[in-house]
Amino acid sequence: MNNTNTNSDNRPLFQLTKEELMQDFEQIVRKVVNQIQVEQVSKDEKEFYTRKETSEHLNVSYSTLHNWRKSGILTPIKMGAKVYYSKDEVLSRLKGE
Repeated sequence: MNNTNTNSDNRPLFQLTKEELMQDFEQIVRKVVNQIQVEQVSKDEKEFYTRKETSEHLNVSYSTLHNWRKSGILTPIKMGAKVYYSKDEVLSRLKGE
């Protein structure tokens, strides 16, 4: 008896109606959207942003962040070997303060 999942004669392993397929697809899309929303909420609740998150929020390059650090526009915080930026400082920069 062969228990492998190969299907050499190209018969479907199972069949779904169009409605069942659409329900499965909608369920997957809902899960993905919910996960994105959860990630966005957790990102918004952070006190500090990474360089990547900061550059994405402000739509600037790492070079610009470096130049802003040198000129005192944004002050990074080092935690170990990582560089972070205060959420409040990033948001105030977004508002143009």
